[in-house]
Amino acid sequence: MYLLVMKTNNALQTDFFPKRSKSYGGVLLNKRKNRTYARPISTSKSMHLVLRSSKAVDEKSFKTPKNKKLIQEILVKFAHKYGVQIISLANVGTHLHLHIKIAKRTGYLRFIRAVTSAIAMGVSGRNRWTMGSVQDGVRVKEKFWDYRPFTRIIEGFCALLHMRDYIQINQLEGLGVPRLQARIMLANVRPDRC
Repeated sequence: MYLLVMKTNNALQTDFFPKRSKSYGGVLLNKRKNRTYARPISTSKSMHLVLRSSKAVDEKSFKTPKNKKLIQEILVKFAHKYGVQIISLANVGTHLHLHIKIAKRTGYLRFIRAVTSAIAMGVSGRNRWTMGSVQDGVRVKEKFWDYRPFTRIIEGFCALLHMRDYIQINQLEGLGVPRLQARIMLANVRPDRC
């Protein structure tokens, strides 16, 4: 087997392995080409995790005091159990943004399964046997989450700063501040972005 070496812009570049995206899940899985590789997970770098549900409205919203407390308890319990460090969290009502660092890939897989099912059951008030509805005598499963969890590996210092700012913008948005105004407020406080 030969290694293809190309010279571009006075730099040596190898084209042996295809470049993989550092993002996976969410709406990215709507396209067939994005489902051909495993979820990239890093134990040395932090990750951005998004959980979205369009069913989380009114009394099922993640921002109601009862659900907010429940979600905090669930995240703390399973993060401690599976070795996941939650750096920051933004609760926007219909979706959650988490900045996490994981110790092991298996820990992340167990953490995400436990957290998503516990939040879905806690917020909807159902258990695993009643998570669907009965239509014409047949139980039909109802999906609580819109998509699979979205994850992105954060590489580099600038990406880390952008992640911090993005979480803070979503925290302000969760408090009722319009998104544009939250971005302007953050730009006034921190003009030293990359």
